[in-house]
Amino acid sequence: MTAVYKNFLPAPHFQAMQELFLTEKIPWHYNNRVVTTAQHFMFTHTFMNDGRVVNPHFFAPVQAMLDLIQRKKHFIGVSRIKANLYTNQGEAIEHPAHHDIPPDADVSDKYCIGVYHVNACNGYTVIGDRKIRSRENQLILFNNVSHYGTVQTDTDTRVVINFNLRTRE
Repeated sequence: MTAVYKNFLPAPHFQAMQELFLTEKIPWHYNNRVVTTAQHFMFTHTFMNDGRVVNPHFFAPVQAMLDLIQRKKHFIGVSRIKANLYTNQGEAIEHPAHHDIPPDADVSDKYCIGVYHVNACNGYTVIGDRKIRSRENQLILFNNVSHYGTVQTDTDTRVVINFNLRTRE
């Protein structure tokens, strides 16, 4: 199951998200690896980890997205919500394929992954053999299967918000 929702957020909410993520308002943290490789880097901001809110100060606009996601895909819990910011590195870079919840975990088949694109660029997300370009205000929901993202070359940044949602007990 892979579903793509264009114009996911209502205009005022989307504008607030862009203002938060594409300006100096939110603090970004350097991460010297993407997935498991030390050859790539990104900046991140974690909102939830292991089902707990990490930074309540910036959480409200992201938390409001959960009700809208619930209308598209029923979930019973949230494991992690993290924003990723990729900088333009002058070349298209594909990150390693991965599962957000490792396949050897007993619960890996009980999760749904969400990738929300804050801005448009020529970066993309690959799920199986499907390549989905980054379009602003677009949400992708898919089962916890192998996937990967890329670094863009046409904008300074590519910002996505990653959701790990528990769908079944």
